[in-house]
Amino acid sequence: MKSRLDPITFEILSHRMWAINDEAGATLRLVSGSPVANESFDYNTAIMNASGEVIAIGAYITVHAISLEQIVGDILREYKENPGIYEDDMFLCNDPYVGAMHQSDVALVAPVFWNGEMIAWTGAVIHQIDVGGSGKGQVSIGATSIFEEAPVIPPIKLIERGTIKKDVERNYLRRSRLPELLGLDLKAKIACNNEAKRRIKEICELRGVDTVKAVIDEIIEYTESKLRNRLKELPDGTWRHISYMDYEKSIYQTHLTMTKKGEALNFDFAGTSPQAPAVINCTYAGLRAGLLTVMLEYLCYDIPWCPAGAMRVANIMSEPGTVVHAKWPAGVCKATTAGNWSVINVTSGCIARMLLTNEKYRKHAMALWKGSSIVEELFGTNQHGDNFGATILDFMAGGGGARTYKDGIDTGGFLSSVSCAIANAETYEFRYPMLYLYRRQEPDTGGPGKYRGGVSMGTMYICHGVDEIPNKVIHGMGLRQPDSVGLNGGYPANTHIALIKRNTNVEKLLDRGELPQDIGQIEGKLEILPAMINTIFKKGDVYSGRGVGGGGYGDPIARNPALVAQDVDNNLVTTETALNIYGVSLNIETMQVNLEETKARRKEIKDQRMSWKQKNNLQALPGDGKKGKVVQTINEQLSVVDYEGHNYTCCRCGQIISPAKENYKEFASFNESPIQKAGPLVNEHKVGEDVYSFREYCCPDCLTLLDAEIALKDVPFLWDTQLNV
Repeated sequence: MKSRLDPITFEILSHRMWAINDEAGATLRLVSGSPVANESFDYNTAIMNASGEVIAIGAYITVHAISLEQIVGDILREYKENPGIYEDDMFLCNDPYVGAMHQSDVALVAPVFWNGEMIAWTGAVIHQIDVGGSGKGQVSIGATSIFEEAPVIPPIKLIERGTIKKDVERNYLRRSRLPELLGLDLKAKIACNNEAKRRIKEICELRGVDTVKAVIDEIIEYTESKLRNRLKELPDGTWRHISYMDYEKSIYQTHLTMTKKGEALNFDFAGTSPQAPAVINCTYAGLRAGLLTVMLEYLCYDIPWCPAGAMRVANIMSEPGTVVHAKWPAGVCKATTAGNWSVINVTSGCIARMLLTNEKYRKHAMALWKGSSIVEELFGTNQHGDNFGATILDFMAGGGGARTYKDGIDTGGFLSSVSCAIANAETYEFRYPMLYLYRRQEPDTGGPGKYRGGVSMGTMYICHGVDEIPNKVIHGMGLRQPDSVGLNGGYPANTHIALIKRNTNVEKLLDRGELPQDIGQIEGKLEILPAMINTIFKKGDVYSGRGVGGGGYGDPIARNPALVAQDVDNNLVTTETALNIYGVSLNIETMQVNLEETKARRKEIKDQRMSWKQKNNLQALPGDGKKGKVVQTINEQLSVVDYEGHNYTCCRCGQIISPAKENYKEFASFNESPIQKAGPLVNEHKVGEDVYSFREYCCPDCLTLLDAEIALKDVPFLWDTQLNV
């Protein structure tokens, strides 16, 4: 990279751009009246160059900021002549087929001019609780196209030369069930853009506009250059991952084949399912934003998060008309927690496995974080007599994926927001007619492994202060199968669950001073809710929900027994899981490890693996791989070795498993079980048809787990890592 600026000037001013964007984001959060923005941080801000390429994003929901590039690009293509783009204009947009993630993510973008020249753009997005449409909140259950979902607004000029166009503002607010809250969030975005513009102009005044333009250009070039250099250090190869979504009795698959060659990455989504009629799809904008999110998280941890620079090393191949690249008029109202999330899952799986191949970067690989999400929407009259609408985001506090040397973060959030948060329980209870019985970390929600995935959140609450909440909308993915899969033999995390017990005795229990801590302690009629439902929640009903944790890393029986004991003591793992999956026997009174019983239990688990099947005969392969030369590591357990002029996949114990040019899983010992074997909270109520299986693969010699995956029954073994050696 040839710089036009001296290094000190570039360093100071590039960081100043980030600081300006952060200051704009803080302004937005302080003005907004919504817990979605000012407590859960479901928003983001960005600074873009004159072409709309995003150069700086906030530390909040990354897909929001990345989406602004395509919105600005559309404005520049369509509106340059009519209605024109002038100083102090601002444009509103929530059109997913232009760039928004879904209709509830409303963007406001503004050009920045200096002496009549457009030099940059600023933008902000907030997830709005309600923007109108047939469904209350963000999801229109039962929609068959985008026409039954919330209204779509292509870019429209809201502010012209500094003056709000009242007709446009009035039209926008009129559609919402919560116009006052929507209007306050709109003012927050206006204030955010004005603050960013003011600060950028201050630098132009101080340093000159040519310097500012040079800094903007070089931020992109710097990120691109650093990322290309990083990719050069990683081996060429192909990685694959599949993610599943259940919707209306159908299974939608997202397939990704990622190929790395030299200093570039190719992402091919061939094999992905055709689009659904509505609700769960995402558009190309969502696909692109989800993919870039993972690139920034996994590969740019010490490189400036400049999406424009990262995009220059990526080539995306996807087919319009699929569930992650929908064609008009397919609906997309749940895109951010469905199609877009699925893209994040498959991209995470591929990039994580690529990082495992390099000892220097292996520590940055992670099992999947919180692979699916459940969201609640409440609408009605609150205890103060006011109409209300709420998006309850407790389950944003999912578990982080385990790493190659440490456990995942407990209730650490989700991958696409490094500053994720959840609102205070007291905020929800004050604003909405609900009372928590508990909100806590749930044991056994983190994927088991040598290093455990982070655990997730569980809640239980009642309707309080009113007779009923007439609309309680639940919508989630990952009810039937776990989406937070592990790495290198690590188990997946749990599946989500949502329950309501009707006509209970909970009021009597509370009157007696008893605070139930499990829905099983409460009398009443239990309902296991489907993945998506709009129901009534009445006084005397009890709701219980559970979010999703992170995947584990490595063989669970390789975990230090003392860490298992610590987890049980901290109520992060149950004694049953400790014994059945980790193979650790504990003295419950002292919380000490029974060493001999643990040794015997782990031997029993390994003995069970000795009976697993093999698809191909290993007799024709040479025996001692330690006599060969390591050509390329695949991960901590597997390598490609050159043995007498031929390349083989070899286990760390020395067992040669397969020819390197073939999928090692076709030669390893394997076991196929019901998915409930993956953990006690994996679809424990057996919701839906039995179409998934839990596949485990181990070395035929040392019996160490090599991989554990969730797959549809009767489909070929996934060749997840294929190196060019």
